[in-house]
Amino acid sequence: MKRTSSFLIAVLATFFSVAGFTTNSALATTPQGDAFEITGFTQPFRKIDLSSDETGAIASLSVLEGDRVAAGDIVAKLDCRVQEIQLQIAEKMAGSTSQRIAASKSLKKRQAISQRIALLRQQGHASESEIIRADLELAIAESKYNVAVEDAAIREIEAKRAAVQLERRTITAPFNGLIAKIHSREGEFLSPLHPEICSIVQVDKLLATFNVSSDQAQQFTVGQSYELRLANGETISAEVYLVGVETDPQSGTVEIKLVIENSDYNIRSGENVTLNI
Repeated sequence: MKRTSSFLIAVLATFFSVAGFTTNSALATTPQGDAFEITGFTQPFRKIDLSSDETGAIASLSVLEGDRVAAGDIVAKLDCRVQEIQLQIAEKMAGSTSQRIAASKSLKKRQAISQRIALLRQQGHASESEIIRADLELAIAESKYNVAVEDAAIREIEAKRAAVQLERRTITAPFNGLIAKIHSREGEFLSPLHPEICSIVQVDKLLATFNVSSDQAQQFTVGQSYELRLANGETISAEVYLVGVETDPQSGTVEIKLVIENSDYNIRSGENVTLNI
């Protein structure tokens, strides 16, 4: 019995000794108690489904998946034959000056007649009814001229609207990016329920997204610079772009986003990235 007790005591002493040594080693790997390492991932700075607010069939598609586009580049054109004819009609009507010229000549004639009537009145050779009629005809001529001027202005605006409607049939890229996916191709009809043409991602800038605890989130400030480590071991500089204003109730974490300059497109979206604090 004494020999068994001595053996158990020796085993327990050895166990506690090993446990204590292991705990001390784990604590030694945490730098200064405040530093921590977070793993996140990269994502596009912006991603949209490029759509058209105009309905119609796609006449031409100028891009393929994977193509790089710049802001203003043509992505697709809708069938615009009707809009082109409407623009021609509107421009023709806007360029017409016959109505305004006729109204202007009529006004000048009525102004001359009114002046002669006024002169005859001073000489006592014009009756009151002639003066009233001359004034009325002059007022009518002025009104017709004003209407002609207003109509000409309206026709010019109609021509501008027709030009805008034609322009909207051409879909352009809103920013520099890559074509991630094609949703509709030539001949397909775009409707209010399915207006998407393609997905564009902006990756000349990337967002590195991390989830940290509420206490750790207090260390981050928008505009602050940090060093990030990519999966290949490369180190890059990034700047805090967003500090989440809410704590996720399930995970108890706050979302932090850092912006990475990627003008050479060397860093891919969706890769793991590490932040050391």
